[in-house]
Amino acid sequence: MTRSSQRVFLALVLSGVLSGGPLAAEGTTAFTVSMPRPAAHLFHVTMRCGDLKGELQDFLMAAWMPGFYRILEYEKNVSGFRAADGTGRALPWEKVTKNTWRVATGGARTAVLDYDVLGNILFVAQNYLDEKRAFIAPPGLYMYPAAQLRHPVTVTFEMPPGWAQVGTGLDPVKGRPRTYAAPDFDILYDCPALLGNQEVRSFEVRGIPHTVVIEDVPESVDRTKMVADLKRLVEAATGLMGDIPYQHYTFLLMGNGRGGIEHANSAACAFDGKGLTEEKGYRGWLSYISHEYFHLFNVKRIRPIALGPFDYETENLTDMLWVSEGLTVYYENIVMVRAGLMTPAQYLEEMQNAMTRFENTPGRRYMSAAESSLETWGGAGFGGDRRTTMSYYDNGAMLGAMLDIGIRAGSRNARSLDDVMRSLYRKYYGRGKRGFTDAEFRAECESAAGRPLADVLEYAWSSRDVDYAKHFAPAGLEVKASTAEAPGAFLGLDTRRDGGRLFVTGTTAGSPAEAAGLKAGDEIMAVDDQPASTKALSDRLSAKKPGEKLEVRYARGGHQAGDVEITLAKNTKVAYTIARAANPDSLQAAILKDWLRTGR
Repeated sequence: MTRSSQRVFLALVLSGVLSGGPLAAEGTTAFTVSMPRPAAHLFHVTMRCGDLKGELQDFLMAAWMPGFYRILEYEKNVSGFRAADGTGRALPWEKVTKNTWRVATGGARTAVLDYDVLGNILFVAQNYLDEKRAFIAPPGLYMYPAAQLRHPVTVTFEMPPGWAQVGTGLDPVKGRPRTYAAPDFDILYDCPALLGNQEVRSFEVRGIPHTVVIEDVPESVDRTKMVADLKRLVEAATGLMGDIPYQHYTFLLMGNGRGGIEHANSAACAFDGKGLTEEKGYRGWLSYISHEYFHLFNVKRIRPIALGPFDYETENLTDMLWVSEGLTVYYENIVMVRAGLMTPAQYLEEMQNAMTRFENTPGRRYMSAAESSLETWGGAGFGGDRRTTMSYYDNGAMLGAMLDIGIRAGSRNARSLDDVMRSLYRKYYGRGKRGFTDAEFRAECESAAGRPLADVLEYAWSSRDVDYAKHFAPAGLEVKASTAEAPGAFLGLDTRRDGGRLFVTGTTAGSPAEAAGLKAGDEIMAVDDQPASTKALSDRLSAKKPGEKLEVRYARGGHQAGDVEITLAKNTKVAYTIARAANPDSLQAAILKDWLRTGR
């Protein structure tokens, strides 16, 4: 929803257009959420849906939550489903797919559904309810009418006695306590809620209110500092992008559960509040919040074309999560530096640690960031077996930094990745009202740089070794690596998967794979007489020692090329350090100063 439409809708809410009875306007779906048995972890939902047409109506439960790229099968938590018309007459129904309830309304204009939802998982993409609090992950609680995703919605919360707080990004409905409104289901699903007796603080940035809902944080943690630092993050991020695209924002800071998910005007962030009592833990927490907050620009508004409008029934596939998530990893600490909450030295330490983690993940040789983006839905990308997969988060910081430095160097420090993000925001979210394609993202980067950026972008679509020294040098930085022996054996083969087949994308210079004559484009058919797969290859290398043999059967050009026996080498682990060059030239010094605000 654009900023102007948000203003119009908010005006309707405040003027009372949507503040009538349970079904205030024709076509509005009204939910009432009650919690009569919190100890049983059961939410009760009443859904009143009007403006229906036809004999049969399908009501669906979403299969996933935007921001968490997994099929979650929310319908498994639904029980006690009942349907009636507007007069209370029971309506027949049947479940026609695993997440679709078909109601025979017989031409009735209104249907009232009742059902229970189990909420017993402490995770920001799942519902949770107990005697002290409730967290609502909207796609897992609210069914949607198949033909009315774009219709307005209201939600009323009936909370247990003694509960006083509702934290959510939804707009309150005037004159109706604990009732909130959304212009459509996309906005409803994008607004989680935290209910109970949480601590609430607030601040303003350029007149825009920001609510901070705090749960399970030790009393020894300075709340005034927390709120002040959050304000600095907001000022830095919105200053970088040049806009505040919401009317109010809510931080749901939950010291209970797992994970963090971004939303257009809120963020739900679970963490161990005890970690905030130490300086390093507190700074790490701020980076985490910075990540989820910056997502309000990068992914909620600046997004691949596949990520909206959403199909809530199935995977929304894209190979660009390395941009949506990976570049947000990069910006989480850039925003920290711009806000004065992280020093340039601390930033470079975080960067060298990120390089070390990424390079020591065996799966980086078997999967690219783009492949990880596509395969994350099945658990084969982010969150998969790190011996055979890599995370688009892990290398996002490096890809972002190298793109930024490459753009600054190509434009002689006239432009940066910040300009690319602002251009994507204005051109595709603002004027185009859509996402961008892979080609459009690349074109924006190369236009800003004034040169091709294949030397950087190739790392997103391949698993080849990264030349960090080359790409950080334009910022007057020296990247050095040291190695030590590690378990297993080394082959030096980079691969990609395609429809269950395993192909070579490259070999490491001087490696056993290069010496054996394997080349990019070869298909690996078998390893030690086992059908080839990334897991089979990884398992064999983990089990072998340097000097032992690995038999590889491969095909070249679509034809069987034969077998090769390869003598494996020592496996190593690597550690990186980043230091400022002793004598940078004027452009290097200027790039570093403008990039990390070094003052030099």
